[in-house]
Amino acid sequence: MSDVMSIAASGMNDSTLRLSNAASNIANASSVSPLPASGEAYRGFQPQDVVTLSSAAGGIGSGVTSVLRARSPAYSATTGPDSAVAGASGLVATPNTDPVMDVIAAKQAQVSYGAEATIVRTGNEMQKRLLDTLS
Repeated sequence: MSDVMSIAASGMNDSTLRLSNAASNIANASSVSPLPASGEAYRGFQPQDVVTLSSAAGGIGSGVTSVLRARSPAYSATTGPDSAVAGASGLVATPNTDPVMDVIAAKQAQVSYGAEATIVRTGNEMQKRLLDTLS
């Protein structure tokens, strides 16, 4: 039964990271920064994506591992002539985010977390019933 709980817990951790990442991307979607000059590093908000990998041990599923990866390209050049950080060309760098997709990712994370929590509750109920039967 502990394998089931371990798998569910790793899924809950994955969902938490996905929700947190989506919230960060949404919160910073409208930020602007100076457009980097050729060869200069981008200094604005770096959007990220969550990559989920299976954590198989000895051929037996033991959950998932999630990592954040920087999105590439990190920004796009947009017009912002009224912005304080706009260059001579009137362009600014905006994060390469899609708020609609991030809202969908947040909802998916919420539903996934709820499903994993149901697995944990069901596992706990089954263990309790087993212990009640044995006592």
